[in-house]
Amino acid sequence: GGVPAETDNQTSKVEKTGPQLNNGVIVFPDEVQAAIDQVLPSNDPLDQPGLNVVDYINTLFPTEQSLTGLEDTISELNTRVENIELETRDMVRSQVAVGGDAAAALEEAQKAILQLFSQIRDIKNKAGESETMVKEITRDIKQLDTAKRNLTTAI
Repeated sequence: GGVPAETDNQTSKVEKTGPQLNNGVIVFPDEVQAAIDQVLPSNDPLDQPGLNVVDYINTLFPTEQSLTGLEDTISELNTRVENIELETRDMVRSQVAVGGDAAAALEEAQKAILQLFSQIRDIKNKAGESETMVKEITRDIKQLDTAKRNLTTAI
């Protein structure tokens, strides 16, 4: 879906790629709103994307007499806003902490990888030295074997 836009005297469609502002209300693309609804399901009318504010206020205060509870309702809504702000701050702080933990874990993993490469290089070097030593011992054994044969033949 898109919104028609004028470009060089031609009408073309502009795809919605992110949230749009509609009469001061942020409207998310359908697939984003569906994901939000799936992750954060809510029956609260204030969470609904198609909220009609006038209708909502009329349900809270259907008659003039019900306006006597206006201060209590405003206080409740202010408390909800404060709680949401606190939750948001806590979530942001926890994400920052997780990000720091992830960076530290990544750095630790990189150090471990470097240490592992160093150990592998040491093992290869020692294997090379061992191979050289085995060749020298084998050569010495062959020389001793030849000397033994020669000695046996001479006797």
